Amino acid sequence: MTSLQAGGRMLLACPDCGAVQSVAPSPPRAEVLCRVCDMVLEDHRGRNLDAPLACALATLLLLFPANFLPMMTVNVAGVAASTHLASGLWTAARQGWPVVTAVLALQGIVLPFVYFGLLTGTLAAIRFGFRGPLLGRLFRYCLLLDRWAMLDVLAIGFGVGWTRVEAKIPVAIDAGGWCFLATAFLTLFTQAALEKRAVWRHLAMPGQAMGPDIVACTTCDLVLPGEQAERPCPRCAALLHRRRPGSLRLCLALTLTSWVLIPPSYILPMSSLWKIGTPHPHSIPFGIEKLFSSGFWPLGILIVVTSIGVPVGKLLLLSWCMLAIRNRSSWRLRTRTRLLRLVDTVGRWSNLDPFTIMIFAPIMQFGQLAHIDLGGGTLAFLMVVVLSMLAAHVFDPRLMWDAAEAGAGQKSIGAVGESPI
Repeated sequence: MTSLQAGGRMLLACPDCGAVQSVAPSPPRAEVLCRVCDMVLEDHRGRNLDAPLACALATLLLLFPANFLPMMTVNVAGVAASTHLASGLWTAARQGWPVVTAVLALQGIVLPFVYFGLLTGTLAAIRFGFRGPLLGRLFRYCLLLDRWAMLDVLAIGFGVGWTRVEAKIPVAIDAGGWCFLATAFLTLFTQAALEKRAVWRHLAMPGQAMGPDIVACTTCDLVLPGEQAERPCPRCAALLHRRRPGSLRLCLALTLTSWVLIPPSYILPMSSLWKIGTPHPHSIPFGIEKLFSSGFWPLGILIVVTSIGVPVGKLLLLSWCMLAIRNRSSWRLRTRTRLLRLVDTVGRWSNLDPFTIMIFAPIMQFGQLAHIDLGGGTLAFLMVVVLSMLAAHVFDPRLMWDAAEAGAGQKSIGAVGESPI
Protein backbone atom coordinates (compact mmCIF):
# COMPACT_ATOMS: atom_id res chain seq x y z
CA MET A 1 0.00 0.00 0.00
CA THR A 2 1.41 3.37 -0.90
CA SER A 3 0.63 6.82 -2.08
CA LEU A 4 1.64 7.96 -5.55
CA GLN A 5 1.36 11.63 -6.44
CA ALA A 6 -0.68 11.99 -9.62
CA GLY A 7 -2.32 15.25 -10.52
CA GLY A 8 -2.50 16.41 -6.93
CA ARG A 9 -4.10 13.16 -5.82
CA MET A 10 -2.65 10.05 -4.21
CA LEU A 11 -3.04 6.48 -5.33
CA LEU A 12 -3.60 4.19 -2.34
CA ALA A 13 -3.66 0.41 -2.36
CA CYS A 14 -5.11 -1.50 0.59
CA PRO A 15 -3.08 -4.52 1.74
CA ASP A 16 -6.15 -6.08 3.36
CA CYS A 17 -8.66 -6.15 0.51
CA GLY A 18 -6.46 -5.29 -2.51
CA ALA A 19 -8.52 -2.24 -3.53
CA VAL A 20 -6.77 0.66 -5.22
CA GLN A 21 -8.29 4.09 -4.88
CA SER A 22 -7.38 7.65 -5.72
CA VAL A 23 -8.00 10.15 -2.95
CA ALA A 24 -7.27 13.83 -2.38
CA PRO A 25 -4.47 14.71 0.05
CA SER A 26 -5.95 14.74 3.54
CA PRO A 27 -5.84 17.67 5.97
CA PRO A 28 -3.44 17.47 8.94
CA ARG A 29 -4.31 15.04 11.73
CA ALA A 30 -6.83 13.18 9.59
CA GLU A 31 -7.25 9.55 8.65
CA VAL A 32 -7.92 8.09 5.22
CA LEU A 33 -9.91 4.87 5.43
CA CYS A 34 -10.21 2.26 2.72
CA ARG A 35 -13.66 2.67 1.21
CA VAL A 36 -13.97 -1.11 0.88
CA CYS A 37 -12.77 -2.59 4.18
CA ASP A 38 -12.28 0.51 6.39
CA MET A 39 -8.60 -0.08 7.02
CA VAL A 40 -6.58 3.05 7.87
CA LEU A 41 -4.60 3.75 4.70
CA GLU A 42 -3.13 7.07 5.75
CA ASP A 43 -2.82 8.56 9.21
CA HIS A 44 -1.64 12.17 9.19
CA ARG A 45 -0.34 12.00 12.73
CA GLY A 46 3.11 11.25 14.13
CA ARG A 47 4.96 12.88 11.25
CA ASN A 48 7.77 14.08 13.51
CA LEU A 49 10.27 11.26 13.95
CA ASP A 50 12.05 12.89 16.90
CA ALA A 51 9.73 11.43 19.56
CA PRO A 52 10.00 7.77 18.47
CA LEU A 53 13.77 8.22 17.98
CA ALA A 54 14.18 9.54 21.53
CA CYS A 55 12.02 6.74 22.98
CA ALA A 56 13.79 4.03 20.99
CA LEU A 57 17.24 5.29 22.00
CA ALA A 58 16.25 5.53 25.68
CA THR A 59 14.81 2.01 25.56
CA LEU A 60 17.97 0.63 23.96
CA LEU A 61 20.17 2.22 26.62
CA LEU A 62 17.95 1.01 29.49
CA LEU A 63 17.98 -2.54 28.17
CA PHE A 64 21.57 -2.95 29.38
CA PRO A 65 20.94 -2.32 33.11
CA ALA A 66 17.57 -4.10 32.82
CA ASN A 67 19.36 -7.27 31.70
CA PHE A 68 22.57 -7.09 33.74
CA LEU A 69 21.46 -5.68 37.10
CA PRO A 70 19.56 -7.78 39.70
CA MET A 71 15.83 -7.80 39.04
CA MET A 72 14.28 -9.09 42.28
CA THR A 73 15.53 -10.17 45.70
CA VAL A 74 13.81 -12.55 48.10
CA ASN A 75 14.73 -13.14 51.75
CA VAL A 76 13.99 -16.57 53.24
CA ALA A 77 15.20 -17.50 56.72
CA GLY A 78 17.73 -14.68 56.64
CA VAL A 79 19.21 -15.78 53.32
CA ALA A 80 18.88 -13.32 50.41
CA ALA A 81 18.68 -14.55 46.80
CA SER A 82 18.54 -12.31 43.74
CA THR A 83 17.47 -13.04 40.18
CA HIS A 84 18.20 -11.45 36.82
CA LEU A 85 16.01 -11.24 33.74
CA ALA A 86 17.76 -14.27 32.24
CA SER A 87 17.52 -16.37 35.42
CA GLY A 88 14.32 -18.03 34.23
CA LEU A 89 16.08 -19.07 31.03
CA TRP A 90 18.84 -20.81 32.98
CA THR A 91 16.18 -22.56 35.06
CA ALA A 92 14.40 -23.83 31.93
CA ALA A 93 17.69 -24.92 30.35
CA ARG A 94 18.82 -26.83 33.46
CA GLN A 95 15.48 -28.63 33.60
CA GLY A 96 15.79 -29.85 30.00
CA TRP A 97 13.53 -27.46 28.04
CA PRO A 98 15.80 -26.16 25.23
CA VAL A 99 12.93 -25.03 22.94
CA VAL A 100 11.26 -23.07 25.74
CA THR A 101 14.62 -21.52 26.64
CA ALA A 102 15.40 -20.50 23.05
CA VAL A 103 11.96 -19.03 22.28
CA LEU A 104 11.71 -17.03 25.51
CA ALA A 105 15.30 -15.83 25.15
CA LEU A 106 14.58 -14.54 21.67
CA GLN A 107 11.30 -12.87 22.55
CA GLY A 108 12.31 -11.40 25.88
CA ILE A 109 16.01 -10.55 25.53
CA VAL A 110 17.66 -10.96 22.12
CA LEU A 111 15.03 -9.51 19.76
CA PRO A 112 14.35 -6.39 21.89
CA PHE A 113 18.05 -5.49 21.59
CA VAL A 114 18.01 -6.14 17.84
CA TYR A 115 14.70 -4.34 17.26
CA PHE A 116 15.53 -1.16 19.17
CA GLY A 117 19.06 -1.13 17.79
CA LEU A 118 17.77 -1.28 14.20
CA LEU A 119 14.97 1.20 14.88
CA THR A 120 17.30 3.69 16.56
CA GLY A 121 19.82 3.44 13.74
CA THR A 122 17.18 3.79 11.02
CA LEU A 123 15.42 6.79 12.58
CA ALA A 124 18.73 8.49 13.44
CA ALA A 125 19.95 8.09 9.86
CA ILE A 126 16.74 9.65 8.51
CA ARG A 127 16.87 12.41 11.14
CA PHE A 128 20.37 13.43 10.05
CA GLY A 129 19.59 13.34 6.36
CA PHE A 130 21.05 10.03 5.28
CA ARG A 131 19.22 8.24 2.47
CA GLY A 132 20.06 4.93 0.87
CA PRO A 133 18.63 1.55 -0.15
CA LEU A 134 19.92 -0.06 3.04
CA LEU A 135 17.56 2.00 5.24
CA GLY A 136 14.45 0.57 3.60
CA ARG A 137 15.66 -2.97 4.18
CA LEU A 138 16.54 -2.22 7.81
CA PHE A 139 13.16 -0.65 8.51
CA ARG A 140 11.45 -3.66 6.96
CA TYR A 141 13.30 -5.83 9.48
CA CYS A 142 12.10 -3.50 12.25
CA LEU A 143 8.47 -3.99 11.23
CA LEU A 144 8.98 -7.75 11.09
CA LEU A 145 10.56 -7.87 14.56
CA ASP A 146 8.02 -5.51 16.14
CA ARG A 147 5.53 -8.27 16.97
CA TRP A 148 8.20 -10.67 18.25
CA ALA A 149 10.13 -8.34 20.58
CA MET A 150 7.78 -8.58 23.56
CA LEU A 151 9.07 -6.25 26.25
CA ASP A 152 5.55 -4.96 27.00
CA VAL A 153 4.13 -8.48 27.34
CA LEU A 154 7.09 -9.55 29.48
CA ALA A 155 6.49 -6.55 31.76
CA ILE A 156 2.93 -7.72 32.48
CA GLY A 157 4.33 -11.20 33.07
CA PHE A 158 6.77 -9.61 35.51
CA GLY A 159 3.83 -8.08 37.38
CA VAL A 160 1.86 -11.33 37.49
CA GLY A 161 4.94 -13.31 38.56
CA TRP A 162 5.77 -10.80 41.28
CA THR A 163 2.17 -11.01 42.54
CA ARG A 164 2.33 -14.80 42.74
CA VAL A 165 5.62 -14.80 44.66
CA GLU A 166 4.69 -11.87 46.91
CA ALA A 167 1.62 -13.80 48.06
CA LYS A 168 3.98 -16.42 49.57
CA ILE A 169 7.19 -14.60 50.54
CA PRO A 170 8.35 -10.95 50.61
CA VAL A 171 10.02 -9.85 47.37
CA ALA A 172 11.89 -6.60 46.69
CA ILE A 173 12.19 -5.13 43.19
CA ASP A 174 15.80 -4.17 42.50
CA ALA A 175 17.38 -1.65 40.14
CA GLY A 176 17.28 -4.02 37.17
CA GLY A 177 13.56 -4.58 37.73
CA TRP A 178 12.81 -0.85 37.74
CA CYS A 179 14.91 -0.33 34.62
CA PHE A 180 13.07 -3.16 32.93
CA LEU A 181 9.67 -1.67 33.79
CA ALA A 182 10.89 1.65 32.37
CA THR A 183 11.83 -0.06 29.09
CA ALA A 184 8.34 -1.57 28.90
CA PHE A 185 6.69 1.84 29.27
CA LEU A 186 9.05 3.35 26.71
CA THR A 187 8.20 0.51 24.34
CA LEU A 188 4.54 1.53 24.50
CA PHE A 189 5.46 5.19 23.95
CA THR A 190 7.60 4.24 20.95
CA GLN A 191 4.76 2.26 19.40
CA ALA A 192 2.33 5.13 19.97
CA ALA A 193 4.66 7.78 18.50
CA LEU A 194 5.95 5.83 15.50
CA GLU A 195 4.02 6.26 12.25
CA LYS A 196 5.54 3.79 9.82
CA ARG A 197 4.05 5.51 6.78
CA ALA A 198 5.89 8.69 7.75
CA VAL A 199 9.14 6.72 7.73
CA TRP A 200 8.43 5.26 4.30
CA ARG A 201 7.58 8.74 3.06
CA HIS A 202 11.05 9.91 4.07
CA LEU A 203 12.43 7.05 1.98
CA ALA A 204 10.31 7.97 -1.06
CA MET A 205 11.30 6.61 -4.46
CA PRO A 206 11.15 8.47 -7.81
CA GLY A 207 7.71 8.29 -9.42
CA GLN A 208 7.04 5.83 -12.24
CA ALA A 209 4.47 5.82 -14.99
CA MET A 210 1.53 3.66 -14.02
CA GLY A 211 -0.48 1.61 -16.48
CA PRO A 212 -3.65 -0.37 -15.85
CA ASP A 213 -1.61 -3.24 -14.41
CA ILE A 214 -0.04 -2.40 -11.05
CA VAL A 215 1.33 -4.29 -8.07
CA ALA A 216 1.71 -3.05 -4.49
CA CYS A 217 4.31 -3.88 -1.86
CA THR A 218 2.39 -4.68 1.31
CA THR A 219 5.52 -4.13 3.39
CA CYS A 220 6.63 -0.61 2.51
CA ASP A 221 3.54 0.77 0.72
CA LEU A 222 5.16 1.28 -2.70
CA VAL A 223 2.91 0.99 -5.79
CA LEU A 224 4.72 -0.16 -8.91
CA PRO A 225 3.96 -1.18 -12.50
CA GLY A 226 2.74 -4.76 -12.85
CA GLU A 227 5.89 -5.97 -14.59
CA GLN A 228 7.71 -5.50 -11.26
CA ALA A 229 5.85 -8.48 -9.78
CA GLU A 230 8.10 -11.28 -8.48
CA ARG A 231 11.01 -8.81 -8.25
CA PRO A 232 12.47 -7.17 -5.13
CA CYS A 233 10.83 -3.95 -4.09
CA PRO A 234 13.24 -1.09 -4.88
CA ARG A 235 12.54 0.55 -1.51
CA CYS A 236 12.50 -2.29 1.05
CA ALA A 237 13.87 -5.27 -0.96
CA ALA A 238 10.83 -7.47 -0.17
CA LEU A 239 9.67 -9.66 -3.04
CA LEU A 240 6.58 -8.24 -4.73
CA HIS A 241 3.71 -10.70 -5.06
CA ARG A 242 0.19 -10.12 -6.29
CA ARG A 243 -0.83 -12.60 -3.60
CA ARG A 244 1.37 -14.26 -1.01
CA PRO A 245 2.47 -17.58 -2.53
CA GLY A 246 1.36 -20.65 -0.61
CA SER A 247 -0.55 -18.51 1.90
CA LEU A 248 -3.52 -20.86 2.34
CA ARG A 249 -1.50 -24.07 2.52
CA LEU A 250 0.94 -22.70 5.05
CA CYS A 251 -1.79 -21.08 7.15
CA LEU A 252 -3.79 -24.32 7.12
CA ALA A 253 -0.79 -26.38 8.25
CA LEU A 254 0.05 -23.96 11.07
CA THR A 255 -3.58 -23.69 12.19
CA LEU A 256 -4.13 -27.46 12.26
CA THR A 257 -0.91 -27.98 14.23
CA SER A 258 -2.04 -25.33 16.71
CA TRP A 259 -5.42 -27.03 17.13
CA VAL A 260 -3.63 -30.33 17.88
CA LEU A 261 -1.54 -28.62 20.57
CA ILE A 262 -4.46 -26.83 22.24
CA PRO A 263 -5.66 -29.79 24.43
CA PRO A 264 -2.23 -30.65 25.93
CA SER A 265 -1.49 -26.96 26.51
CA TYR A 266 -4.51 -26.73 28.83
CA ILE A 267 -4.41 -30.24 30.32
CA LEU A 268 -0.69 -30.63 31.04
CA PRO A 269 0.77 -28.59 33.92
CA MET A 270 2.59 -25.40 33.02
CA SER A 271 4.69 -25.86 36.16
CA SER A 272 4.79 -27.87 39.40
CA LEU A 273 5.57 -26.45 42.82
CA TRP A 274 7.37 -29.05 44.93
CA LYS A 275 6.97 -28.70 48.70
CA ILE A 276 9.04 -31.11 50.79
CA GLY A 277 8.99 -33.69 47.99
CA THR A 278 5.29 -33.33 47.14
CA PRO A 279 4.40 -31.87 43.71
CA HIS A 280 1.56 -29.38 43.23
CA PRO A 281 0.97 -29.08 39.46
CA HIS A 282 -0.47 -25.87 37.99
CA SER A 283 -2.19 -25.92 34.62
CA ILE A 284 -3.64 -22.81 32.96
CA PRO A 285 -7.23 -23.50 34.16
CA PHE A 286 -5.96 -24.28 37.67
CA GLY A 287 -3.89 -21.09 37.75
CA ILE A 288 -6.91 -19.03 36.71
CA GLU A 289 -9.02 -20.64 39.43
CA LYS A 290 -6.33 -19.88 42.03
CA LEU A 291 -6.18 -16.23 40.99
CA PHE A 292 -9.94 -15.82 41.38
CA SER A 293 -10.08 -17.71 44.68
CA SER A 294 -7.19 -15.64 46.07
CA GLY A 295 -8.95 -12.38 45.25
CA PHE A 296 -6.77 -11.47 42.24
CA TRP A 297 -9.77 -11.45 39.90
CA PRO A 298 -8.43 -8.67 37.61
CA LEU A 299 -5.36 -10.83 36.87
CA GLY A 300 -7.66 -13.83 36.51
CA ILE A 301 -9.71 -12.05 33.88
CA LEU A 302 -6.51 -10.99 32.10
CA ILE A 303 -5.22 -14.58 31.96
CA VAL A 304 -8.60 -15.86 30.75
CA VAL A 305 -8.50 -13.38 27.86
CA THR A 306 -4.83 -13.80 26.91
CA SER A 307 -4.40 -17.53 27.53
CA ILE A 308 -7.79 -18.88 26.40
CA GLY A 309 -9.81 -16.22 24.60
CA VAL A 310 -7.09 -14.90 22.27
CA PRO A 311 -5.46 -18.16 21.07
CA VAL A 312 -8.71 -20.12 20.69
CA GLY A 313 -10.48 -17.15 19.13
CA LYS A 314 -7.62 -16.63 16.69
CA LEU A 315 -7.70 -20.25 15.55
CA LEU A 316 -11.49 -20.16 15.18
CA LEU A 317 -11.24 -16.98 13.11
CA LEU A 318 -8.51 -18.35 10.83
CA SER A 319 -10.50 -21.56 10.33
CA TRP A 320 -13.59 -19.52 9.46
CA CYS A 321 -11.66 -17.36 6.99
CA MET A 322 -10.13 -20.34 5.19
CA LEU A 323 -13.50 -22.08 5.00
CA ALA A 324 -15.05 -18.88 3.62
CA ILE A 325 -12.40 -18.76 0.88
CA ARG A 326 -13.12 -22.37 -0.03
CA ASN A 327 -16.85 -21.62 -0.23
CA ARG A 328 -16.31 -18.25 -1.96
CA SER A 329 -18.40 -16.64 0.72
CA SER A 330 -18.91 -12.89 1.08
CA TRP A 331 -20.82 -13.18 4.38
CA ARG A 332 -19.41 -10.82 7.04
CA LEU A 333 -16.42 -10.07 4.81
CA ARG A 334 -15.60 -6.70 6.37
CA THR A 335 -16.07 -8.13 9.86
CA ARG A 336 -13.66 -10.95 9.11
CA THR A 337 -11.09 -8.50 7.77
CA ARG A 338 -11.33 -6.26 10.83
CA LEU A 339 -11.06 -9.22 13.19
CA LEU A 340 -7.97 -10.46 11.37
CA ARG A 341 -6.28 -7.11 11.95
CA LEU A 342 -7.21 -7.31 15.62
CA VAL A 343 -5.96 -10.86 16.28
CA ASP A 344 -2.76 -10.18 14.36
CA THR A 345 -2.13 -7.29 16.76
CA VAL A 346 -3.17 -8.85 20.10
CA GLY A 347 -2.02 -12.42 19.44
CA ARG A 348 1.39 -11.76 20.98
CA TRP A 349 -0.24 -11.13 24.39
CA SER A 350 -0.97 -14.86 24.68
CA ASN A 351 2.70 -15.20 25.65
CA LEU A 352 1.84 -13.80 29.08
CA ASP A 353 1.67 -17.18 30.86
CA PRO A 354 5.09 -18.47 29.67
CA PHE A 355 6.65 -15.12 30.58
CA THR A 356 5.07 -15.28 34.04
CA ILE A 357 6.72 -18.66 34.63
CA MET A 358 10.02 -17.26 33.31
CA ILE A 359 9.86 -14.56 35.99
CA PHE A 360 8.70 -16.40 39.12
CA ALA A 361 10.24 -19.87 38.57
CA PRO A 362 13.89 -18.93 39.36
CA ILE A 363 13.02 -17.03 42.54
CA MET A 364 11.19 -20.06 43.97
CA GLN A 365 14.14 -22.46 43.84
CA PHE A 366 14.94 -23.54 47.43
CA GLY A 367 16.34 -26.98 46.81
CA GLN A 368 14.58 -29.86 48.59
CA LEU A 369 12.53 -27.49 50.70
CA ALA A 370 10.62 -26.05 47.75
CA HIS A 371 11.24 -25.56 44.05
CA ILE A 372 9.40 -25.14 40.75
CA ASP A 373 9.73 -27.43 37.74
CA LEU A 374 8.48 -26.46 34.31
CA GLY A 375 5.89 -28.78 32.76
CA GLY A 376 4.89 -29.96 29.31
CA GLY A 377 2.04 -27.45 29.23
CA THR A 378 4.56 -24.61 28.93
CA LEU A 379 6.10 -26.06 25.77
CA ALA A 380 2.72 -26.95 24.23
CA PHE A 381 1.18 -23.56 24.94
CA LEU A 382 4.27 -21.66 23.78
CA MET A 383 4.12 -23.54 20.48
CA VAL A 384 0.42 -22.67 20.14
CA VAL A 385 1.27 -18.98 20.57
CA VAL A 386 4.17 -19.02 18.09
CA LEU A 387 2.44 -21.14 15.44
CA SER A 388 -0.84 -19.22 15.62
CA MET A 389 1.04 -15.90 15.31
CA LEU A 390 2.81 -17.24 12.24
CA ALA A 391 -0.51 -18.48 10.82
CA ALA A 392 -2.11 -15.04 11.20
CA HIS A 393 0.96 -13.41 9.67
CA VAL A 394 1.18 -15.60 6.55
CA PHE A 395 -2.56 -15.48 5.84
CA ASP A 396 -3.32 -13.12 2.95
CA PRO A 397 -6.70 -11.44 3.62
CA ARG A 398 -6.92 -10.30 -0.01
CA LEU A 399 -7.73 -13.91 -0.89
CA MET A 400 -11.06 -13.57 0.94
CA TRP A 401 -12.00 -10.62 -1.26
CA ASP A 402 -10.87 -12.46 -4.38
CA ALA A 403 -12.98 -15.46 -3.42
CA ALA A 404 -16.02 -13.32 -2.63
CA GLU A 405 -15.68 -11.55 -5.97
CA ALA A 406 -15.38 -14.85 -7.81
CA GLY A 407 -18.39 -16.21 -5.94
CA ALA A 408 -20.50 -13.20 -6.83
CA GLY A 409 -19.34 -13.27 -10.46
CA GLN A 410 -18.30 -9.62 -10.32
CA LYS A 411 -15.37 -8.03 -12.11
CA SER A 412 -14.55 -5.60 -9.33
CA ILE A 413 -15.41 -4.80 -5.73
CA GLY A 414 -16.35 -1.52 -4.19
CA ALA A 415 -17.23 1.74 -5.86
CA VAL A 416 -16.10 3.21 -9.16
CA GLY A 417 -12.40 4.03 -9.17
CA GLU A 418 -11.41 0.98 -7.10
CA SER A 419 -9.80 -2.11 -8.52
CA PRO A 420 -8.20 -5.13 -6.90
CA ILE A 421 -4.50 -5.57 -7.29
